Amino acid sequence: MVNAKQAIRGMVRNSLTVFLAFAYRQFHRSRPTRVAEHLRVPKRILLLNDAHIGDIVISTSILPILRSAYPESQIGFVAGSWSNMVLKDHPDVDFVHCIDHWVLNRSGQNLFRRIRQYQKTLKVAMHEIRETRYDIAISIYTWSYPDLMEIAWCAGIPIRLGFRRSLFAYLATAVTDVPKSHFQVQSAIVAEVLRPLSLDSRHLRKRKATLSDSTDKAIWEVCALLDVERIKDVTYSIVHMGSGALKRELPLTFWREVAEDLSNSHTLVFTGKGEREAANTSRVINGLDRCINACDKLSWDGFVAAVRFAEVLYGVESMAGHVAAAVGTRCVVAYTGMAGVVRWRPESDLCTVFTNHLPCSPCLMVNGCKDMTCLRGISPHDFVELSELQHPQARKRATVI
Repeated sequence: MVNAKQAIRGMVRNSLTVFLAFAYRQFHRSRPTRVAEHLRVPKRILLLNDAHIGDIVISTSILPILRSAYPESQIGFVAGSWSNMVLKDHPDVDFVHCIDHWVLNRSGQNLFRRIRQYQKTLKVAMHEIRETRYDIAISIYTWSYPDLMEIAWCAGIPIRLGFRRSLFAYLATAVTDVPKSHFQVQSAIVAEVLRPLSLDSRHLRKRKATLSDSTDKAIWEVCALLDVERIKDVTYSIVHMGSGALKRELPLTFWREVAEDLSNSHTLVFTGKGEREAANTSRVINGLDRCINACDKLSWDGFVAAVRFAEVLYGVESMAGHVAAAVGTRCVVAYTGMAGVVRWRPESDLCTVFTNHLPCSPCLMVNGCKDMTCLRGISPHDFVELSELQHPQARKRATVI
């Protein structure tokens, strides 16, 4: 029965792939076309990924590869307004284009408004992309849709690389299969799309997520929050309780116990965004000393700086762990088995991941299950104490407990 369902899904997906590519070609016959002139040394390379912050932080891991292989090339990046701040001022990104795809828009607006926003941003970005005249477009979104391959095709970019599972795979000039292993980190999966370029292994070994250096202004934000003159004058840890999916979050009682334990010897900065996370933080730290509610009090650059200079980041399955990995800060996080712990964990030797190993993991259920046994039962005491044992002196070895 399972094999039959998989076969049917495969037939439907293949049919949609052919139909959508055909329809898109018919509606965009007037698109500009160019012959690839710089296959070996492209002048400009465009990366496309409209996903959210954590995904974009992971995606930056291929920037060192491309910069090593093509040091003279300019690199552009298409991302949503919800994540393009990760790329602005990034030393390896020359151009940033914003497209707010309606499928990935979490603004809470109705469908009509989200589609209008998509059309508005698409018009501006398409003009910018065509004017920039990219030689290669690389879609690094690893799911079927929206990987923005149709954008690269419509812009007339001559070389278009993507994944075979894309609904617009027929618009690509070369496609790669997404590895099926559950024991491969996401950044390695993303890097698979570069296979058609036949890059030397010395370039591929440079794969690592990177973020821009913290500016004096960003560091000043953190100092003002902590009421110190210099960032070196204080020692603190970050607690980031929120996630893009509520099923990935731990109960507030869990974080209350963690805060009670850590605040005896640590200054704790609770980061987050929005009224819900701010209210949750207030409930968790109520009556506790040395705890700061920093929800909505830091810009993106300020948040990155806060993580960069923190001793430890404690959190769940969210972008915060990936930011910590990118800037070299030790992190302790709790993960569900929904999407696969090994695939989506922060890729860092200074990361400890807590989870309950179950036969059903990864379940690949978008909304998880009723019991969420993969996450429940993690002890707050173990979360703090065992992580310290794993890294008594920030020992460089990644761990999954």
